[in-house]
Amino acid sequence: MDIKQAKFVVSNSSVSKCPRPDKPEYAFIGRSNVGKSSLINMLVNSKSLAKTSGKPGKTQLINHFLINEEWYLVDLPGYGFAKVPQTEKKKWEKFIREYII
Repeated sequence: MDIKQAKFVVSNSSVSKCPRPDKPEYAFIGRSNVGKSSLINMLVNSKSLAKTSGKPGKTQLINHFLINEEWYLVDLPGYGFAKVPQTEKKKWEKFIREYII
């Protein structure tokens, strides 16, 4: 895999606002603060494309990154350790579930 270009496209909490499903998407989902955003940055050889933090819960929306104008990497919120209210976690669960299904 040779990544020549990577750019941020959109960040949102609604599947209806995601890019049209005309390109493959590879989504990263997992526990909070395990390095999903850092892995995206490593894959695209950038330190700042996907925002990172040492504090769980930095990624709170669906983030799409267009790779080589051909496919998307998608960064999803983590679950488990984010220091946010339960109501916020429920919102994340809802839009992540909608995105996956």
